[in-house]
Amino acid sequence: MSSDTRTRFLVIAVTAASLAATTGPALAAGPVPSLFPGGSGPLTGATSPPLGTAAAATGPCSFANGGDYVHVSSIFASGHGWWDNIDCGSSKATVTVQLQEYFSNGTWRNEGPPGVATVYSGGGSANRATAKAQCGNQLYLVGWRSWVHVDVVGIPTLPNTYYTAAQNIFCAV
Repeated sequence: MSSDTRTRFLVIAVTAASLAATTGPALAAGPVPSLFPGGSGPLTGATSPPLGTAAAATGPCSFANGGDYVHVSSIFASGHGWWDNIDCGSSKATVTVQLQEYFSNGTWRNEGPPGVATVYSGGGSANRATAKAQCGNQLYLVGWRSWVHVDVVGIPTLPNTYYTAAQNIFCAV
């Protein structure tokens, strides 16, 4: 079977421990996309974005990464990322959001190009980055999430990545 021909499954069994261990790099060629355990709602306990920290010459600053659930918009899976400034001296940050599709071997695979935007704090339609991936098939319910990374402008930042709660949507890439 070629890597372009993928059979889709609707249900798999996976443990929370195996999901926690699958945040590494995406596979070059993955197995079939799969329904994320838990139905159409998000995972419990994964709804609050963590605080990020940026190290500045004059001292650290704090901010929160934010992101919405991946959703279907026309024929695309779509997700947004933003930041909320808590006490940083800069009013803008570069926000990156990357969509990820869940596969039956318990891995998440990056789909579509990342969305990158330099925006003011607070979110909303003018202050967020958007990532999209075209749905190849909208008949199958598949698990999706996104990760959001923030770099505050002018302040060297530490690694900070926020994963949105997983959603099952009718979109397979």
